[in-house]
Amino acid sequence: MTTFQIIMIISGAITLLALLLVSVYAFIHRNELEKKYWWLFIIALFIIPAALLYALISLYEYGEHLHNVWKVGGFKKYRQLQEKKKKDEEAYWAEQKKIKEEHERIKKAYLNGEISKLDLPRQVDGIETFAFDEEMGLSTNYDADVKAIVYVENQYCKSLNDFFIRHKDLQLYNKYNFIYLPFLCKDLNDGDLLRYLLPDTPPDAEKVLDVDSTYPTNYLWYPEDKDKIKHGMMFFVGGCENHGAKYIKGHYYHLDEGSDDDVINQLNEIVHKIHEECNPGVLCCTEEKPTISEGSTDEYADELFNWVLADDEVSILVDEVRERIKKLKDKGLNDELLAKLFRPKPILSCLLITKDMRILLPDYQNMEIKMEPINKAVYLLFLRHPEGIVFKHLPDYRKELAEIYQKIKPFGLNDRVLQSIEDVTNPCLNSINEKCARIRGSFVSRFDGSLAQNYYIFGFRGEPKKISLPRNLVIWE
Repeated sequence: MTTFQIIMIISGAITLLALLLVSVYAFIHRNELEKKYWWLFIIALFIIPAALLYALISLYEYGEHLHNVWKVGGFKKYRQLQEKKKKDEEAYWAEQKKIKEEHERIKKAYLNGEISKLDLPRQVDGIETFAFDEEMGLSTNYDADVKAIVYVENQYCKSLNDFFIRHKDLQLYNKYNFIYLPFLCKDLNDGDLLRYLLPDTPPDAEKVLDVDSTYPTNYLWYPEDKDKIKHGMMFFVGGCENHGAKYIKGHYYHLDEGSDDDVINQLNEIVHKIHEECNPGVLCCTEEKPTISEGSTDEYADELFNWVLADDEVSILVDEVRERIKKLKDKGLNDELLAKLFRPKPILSCLLITKDMRILLPDYQNMEIKMEPINKAVYLLFLRHPEGIVFKHLPDYRKELAEIYQKIKPFGLNDRVLQSIEDVTNPCLNSINEKCARIRGSFVSRFDGSLAQNYYIFGFRGEPKKISLPRNLVIWE
């Protein structure tokens, strides 16, 4: 606050106090004053303080303005500075508009195929950060309790490979896990686990997932960056975008050769640096079951649909599959990304519905998906309707569902089954959610969720629920 402003405030306060005293005096001696002038004192008592307060505020602001003028050396210089400031702001927003237009132009050119991703402006320095194609399949899962740091090399380094071989279970901080790709592949070569990830793998095939630590360098966005990576640790972050082109960013931390203690000390520093720079966070939350009373709304089933499907999938899987999923998650990597790592484009099998209403996947070694009759009837109902079915319209499909069930069990349409059919087509009950969850479990228990999601029933609230598998892959005998 300037000296001028302080003087103005003090002067105004004294004037206001004097006016208040005069008003009080006039009120006390009102009987001595002529009655015709009394209303003037009443007006003065309210209007003059308000006018004075307004004048003080104006003087305060004007005083600040005068102070700024005095600081810059007069009105002329002040006007010049204001004009320059206005021009600078206009130039800034014009530049921002130009940058935005250029960004949209480049993005449009890329999306239209006029330029390649290599023609896009660089967003990584090729020293500490590198861009990788999404097809690489490695990136950090932020929802996982354990974050993965991967050893990457351009050429084989014997001493560092020997170090990771000697320290297979190295764990320096419980929220980060060191991934040595050759060991990861060795673990995944387990027959059951491999067939869960890649269900088209023949039972007698001796398929070896031979991926070494140079694997990520084959997916570098800029090939010239390969020579800049010697050997070190990578923290991969997905969801990055450059003018419409999606990529995975790898934060690179060089690792020098040395004794075991030297390497461990370096890894400690790398972990702390990643934690500080990337700040991935360590907390997670779980969605609780909504508190909705059954039958409270005609869209009850639709409101609970997403909750049922979001439930912990291991609760509906057999123990063997639970162990498979645990093995994947213990690695600190997302299981869907692991599948993508070894199969960038998953193969979808045809879905065969036989004459006796069995559900087979011919391209997955003729795998049969078994379900309870009522669950199978629901599944085949949705399979018949590629456009999907809105849950609140389920009563319209009651007759069709009964006909499908009768084909599955020709002599099984008794009173108990008819009641089940009525319940599952009643959107005010939770029966349809239970059936969809069990149908989902029938697929997820046999092979990886990234493939299974193409086969089971899913949809968002208020929208039709459907099976996303392309109908050209569905065969009815």
